[in-house]
Amino acid sequence: MKRWLCRGWPSGLLLLALTGPWTALEAQDLSGEDFGRWEGGLRRCRIVSTSSQDSPQQPISCRVLRLDQQMEGLLTVRFLQPGGSGAFVDRQLVFAGVLAEGTRGMQCQASRCEPRWPLRLQVSAVGQAGFGEATPALGLTRAQLASGHCQLDGRTFRCEAVGQEGQRWQAEGSP
Repeated sequence: MKRWLCRGWPSGLLLLALTGPWTALEAQDLSGEDFGRWEGGLRRCRIVSTSSQDSPQQPISCRVLRLDQQMEGLLTVRFLQPGGSGAFVDRQLVFAGVLAEGTRGMQCQASRCEPRWPLRLQVSAVGQAGFGEATPALGLTRAQLASGHCQLDGRTFRCEAVGQEGQRWQAEGSP
């Protein structure tokens, strides 16, 4: 049995960061596949982030919402501005966590998923790549522990979280 470790993270801590000891996942009867992706375009979208010392940055636009389900109950919500004009990296803000009690995961087949709206997510980590005025585009997503929530109902998508050092992230959009 292979163990996949994230560099710098003790085994199991990343999963703990995503689920947290405060969340109980209930076993669900799965119809086969429980992983995959859903993606949709956004007509309106803005991302705002604030460090603990700074005032809010100018809102950044985004054009795509992507939902990734690695297993039922765990979800990542990505607000993306696809790289263009020769850019190698998408600019993205990622909220990761577990589905709130009473929220059903996406229904997936052949790695393609359909959300069962509404989706409510308890956020336990935030990652970003390519966002921020003071930093160049990042090749890998930087992730950190955070606390927050996402409300996704198919017509509006809103996520917000606060980091351990007071950083704030907020993203909202609509198709």
